[in-house]
Amino acid sequence: MQILQNLRPWLANKYVRIALAVLVAALLISLFQSDSDNDADSNNSDIKTIVSVTTPAQYAGQQSLSLLGNVRAFSEAEITTEKSGQVTSVPVKLGQKVLSGQVIATIENASERAAVLQAEGVYDAAVASAAQNGLSVEQAETALIKEKSAAVSVLKSAYNTTNGVIVNNIDSFFSAPNTSLPGLRIDGRGNTAQLNSERIAFQSILSDWNIRVQSINTNSNLESELSFADQNVQRTIVFIDTFISVFNQQKDSSRYSESELQSFSATFTNLRSTLIGVQSSIDSAESSLKTSYENLERAKLSASGSVSSASDAQVKQALGSLRAAQANLAKTILRSPVGGTVNSLNVRTGDFINSFSPVAVVANNNALEVVTHLSDSEKSFLSEGDKVVVEGQYEGYVTQIAPAVNSLTRKTEVRIAVESSEIVNGDTVRVTKDLEASTEKDSKIQVPLTAVKFERENGSIFAVVDGKLVAKTVVTGKVLGGSVEITEGISATDEFVTDARGLVAGEEVEIK
Repeated sequence: MQILQNLRPWLANKYVRIALAVLVAALLISLFQSDSDNDADSNNSDIKTIVSVTTPAQYAGQQSLSLLGNVRAFSEAEITTEKSGQVTSVPVKLGQKVLSGQVIATIENASERAAVLQAEGVYDAAVASAAQNGLSVEQAETALIKEKSAAVSVLKSAYNTTNGVIVNNIDSFFSAPNTSLPGLRIDGRGNTAQLNSERIAFQSILSDWNIRVQSINTNSNLESELSFADQNVQRTIVFIDTFISVFNQQKDSSRYSESELQSFSATFTNLRSTLIGVQSSIDSAESSLKTSYENLERAKLSASGSVSSASDAQVKQALGSLRAAQANLAKTILRSPVGGTVNSLNVRTGDFINSFSPVAVVANNNALEVVTHLSDSEKSFLSEGDKVVVEGQYEGYVTQIAPAVNSLTRKTEVRIAVESSEIVNGDTVRVTKDLEASTEKDSKIQVPLTAVKFERENGSIFAVVDGKLVAKTVVTGKVLGGSVEITEGISATDEFVTDARGLVAGEEVEIK
């Protein structure tokens, strides 16, 4: 009581009372924060990290190969000029679909047309002057029928020979020659797209040719049929020449021995000679048929009392001049060699262009292929003929894998055929392939890169035992994309944590 009485005058001071109130408030706040921290620590100790686990066997069935590739057309042609001049017409537009042989642009050609007209007149005059009177109309008609029958035989023989060359020889180098994805079996050395495209073209050529041959007779337009056959035989010879070039470049082929390649080259050279012989037969039939028609015409002129005489040599000279004039005229009319879409058009009416200037690019944008590249570690996952998925929904097939690494990209080029109206020439697309355990070339186990705690040598993975993380030492091998090989330390049925980042051994976790 004495103490309180002694403090009473001191407590009566207003400032002392304020100081005491502040001190009491600070003590209460400190006690409250201490209790909150203890509660938070208690709550945090109850939170466990959630982890996912799997086994190497399960993970092997979940893997996929993912690549980026560029889309381009199977058949594409760049049209260039052969002579200089002013552009007089451009009858197509950018993005327009055109047929094979359709006119893309025309260069000023008044002088060339005049030269053709003059040559036609000279030829007609030479034919008229070469008429002879020594053959009767009846004999001429009999000879004409004989030559027509011979021409029919030549046409049927030309088809059978050419068809045999394609089916019995060329088709042996395609995996599916009569489909829209022929699949070249040999390294095309830069000609793969051309060879595949040409084989696709021959599907319709041979079918159309067969129909025409079956219905042909002496009353048919034999001149037109002979010209059609000659074009097809010449196209087949060019096809053969491309294969011979490919065979001669296969010095480092892993599929065929040098002796086999030499045998292929010799066989195709003999086939080429055979086709040249067929061409000679067609040319001879054309010449004989033309001579028979001319003889019949001369006989009719003679029978009507006309007087005519000239040299056959003059007719040939006049014909040669006519053909030369027609060839010069053709150089001024630029046509598309392939059917497709005009993807590039570099000229307008009125422009003056020089020789060998690019005019347009035409491509078949519906027959596309994807070009992508593989690293060394990914090569084992793809083979020619494998099915892949483009942009997650379109089917594609591997048509070619380069036999060697590209010196510039240090990767292996892969070509994938795909048909889809949704994919556009020039697009960049993603190509994926699901991988199965059977795809592996060896028995090594793989786990995700995120599952391994890498150390200076090898590393460790986590297993969950009684709710806690237990580290297992493993021996690592090659890194394959987003996976890493494990050569020792885990079996195919052992469970492991898929993502070890931020985890430590002994930590309590909860399995998702």
